[in-house]
Amino acid sequence: MRRRRAAVVAVAVLSLAACTARVGGTPDAEVVRPSLTPSPRELPQAGGCTDTGVEVLDCAAPHEAEVTEVGQLPELGTAYPEERDLRRAAVPACRTALTAYVGSADHDATRLQARAFWPSRDGWARGDRWLVCAVVEVAPDGTRVRRTGTVRGVLAAAGFSTLQLCATGSPGVDEDAGLTGCDQAHRAEAVPGVLAVGGPRDPAPSLDQVRQKAADHCSRAVTAYVGAPRDDVFASWRSFGSLAWSEGYTSVICFAEATRPFTGRLWGLGRNPLPA
Repeated sequence: MRRRRAAVVAVAVLSLAACTARVGGTPDAEVVRPSLTPSPRELPQAGGCTDTGVEVLDCAAPHEAEVTEVGQLPELGTAYPEERDLRRAAVPACRTALTAYVGSADHDATRLQARAFWPSRDGWARGDRWLVCAVVEVAPDGTRVRRTGTVRGVLAAAGFSTLQLCATGSPGVDEDAGLTGCDQAHRAEAVPGVLAVGGPRDPAPSLDQVRQKAADHCSRAVTAYVGAPRDDVFASWRSFGSLAWSEGYTSVICFAEATRPFTGRLWGLGRNPLPA
């Protein structure tokens, strides 16, 4: 599985000065291989657990994915569509399903990610048009976490901190921000308050337009997260960019970024000293 990377980044200190950079990449989706293409009656249901998106597993046993919704793809013609068209049809719906399932759009600031599964060519040829949406947890190294139990409602039940994104580098400057566990030394923490800057059918905004919308929002979100304005913590942000826009990645993720690495948390730090 390829690691999902952001496509556009920006940074702003609390004074709202900013700089920007552009990064390549596009998020992942998945297609079920021909040998695994099931009939619609064999598909798992929402709340079920799976590994590939099609076989049903016991959620009490280790699994990689949890189904958030099962539906139908929109009309795309009789010929098997290009993957880009399939992604544009499937991924926005699965991101919407993920928000409803975990209880918050703040999933973009966590290690939870949407996955979309659709029929392969042989299934398409026999008339299959199903769509399976799932959620996976991704470790800092980009691998899937095999977990037990459910993530249904996890972000509506104070579960944000257990899944939060943390980075060793600068999310607003570095192409690879260096995701790490929040219990390890890090420099930045994603904060609640993911900002939607449009819809997948809207024109993708420019870097300046993203900056204008993100600067004040992220500064306020970081101050609320930390509990007080500080000289050694500032707001930075990351967005997915135009390549992923049409697939529903239309959000800005705000980060509380410190001027040096530390071990601990910035959440509720207030005016206390920055952790060592």
